[in-house]
Amino acid sequence: MASKQMSGESSRIKRIFTIAGIVFLLIMAFNMVVENLVYVRSRRVYDANMQSVEIMSQMNDRLSSINESTGMMAAGMSDQTTLDSIDQDLAAIDTLKDAFLEAGGHSDMELRRFNQASYAIQGYRRKINEVRDTLPTAGYERARSIYMQELAPLKVCAAEMLDATAEINTRTAKENVHSSTLMHGVAQLVLMLITVLTLAALAIAARHQLRAVEEIEAKKAELREAEHKIGRSMQKVEDAAYTNILTGLPNRYALEMMLEDLMNNVQFHAAVFDIDNFRSINDTYGLEFGDRYLIDVAERLGEFAEVADIYNISGNEFFLLFHDDLTDMEVQQTAEQVRQTMGAPTMIDGIVIQQTVSGALSHVLPSGTMDTNTLLMKLDSALHAAKRDGGDRLSIVR
Repeated sequence: MASKQMSGESSRIKRIFTIAGIVFLLIMAFNMVVENLVYVRSRRVYDANMQSVEIMSQMNDRLSSINESTGMMAAGMSDQTTLDSIDQDLAAIDTLKDAFLEAGGHSDMELRRFNQASYAIQGYRRKINEVRDTLPTAGYERARSIYMQELAPLKVCAAEMLDATAEINTRTAKENVHSSTLMHGVAQLVLMLITVLTLAALAIAARHQLRAVEEIEAKKAELREAEHKIGRSMQKVEDAAYTNILTGLPNRYALEMMLEDLMNNVQFHAAVFDIDNFRSINDTYGLEFGDRYLIDVAERLGEFAEVADIYNISGNEFFLLFHDDLTDMEVQQTAEQVRQTMGAPTMIDGIVIQQTVSGALSHVLPSGTMDTNTLLMKLDSALHAAKRDGGDRLSIVR
């Protein structure tokens, strides 16, 4: 009888171990399949993102080539080869744009940035077509003025939009790698937890259930801590993406996200300000001195934080989005105060610096036809017009 009981117990133990082994093998096989699928998908998305980044880089190279050609035209050193080169570069950009769109799989943010870049390139193309016949014969001063005030800003705008698209693709690729790494770690952790659970189930007979439960709880605590750390890291990355590193103010991408929620929904006042002839500071005292001057200007703008949201959308260009509790007259008066404050004299390393400031102010009404890019280009156009008229003034955009 005892022999039969021993035999029955032995058979039961064998069955338990056999079932546990089969379940464990099935779980490992499932885990390997999931990891392989995650890797294949991650690699495909990563390659697509990197291809998009390469396309943006090539388009930027073509824009730079066009910029060199138009510079030669402005200097009176162009010939038919120069014009042919511009046409070839524009055709290459069209091909690259088609390649980007055909690749597919882009996020809404990527497509939005790419469309903005496309609009900027179209504007750049139109301006080139307008001046390509007159630029070589316009005379050096006139040609240089056209190049610096009309062609170069459009090229810079298009290049910045392409860089923004490439930055989003790069960030997406990094996030994908991070996500894949996390999923791989989770899969490994799940396998580990299942292994521990299996061992704990087998160890019940050896009266180690309590220890197994404690181990499981410890793993869960580690996982929660890891998730918390990952959340903090992702928040830091997101904050860095929408902040100007030098001044600490929200940057152009943060502004565009804010304007997307406002455009065509509510009316608001917006203004852009730019330090006149800022390049002379860098040329005279050096880039580090110029950076310290910009930091000083940003700090002085802090006094207007109660009446407007302040953005540093490019090197020495600042954007103010006024709060909706101000009247038109109050906004105009405040905008002039902002311009005077930015242009007030300041001392850096014992050197007194005072630069005039130009600005453009607009009362934006919900029209259903204007988008964020159009508004920014409209304000920039008014700002550059104010600079062309001598600077040190506030232009009101009607």
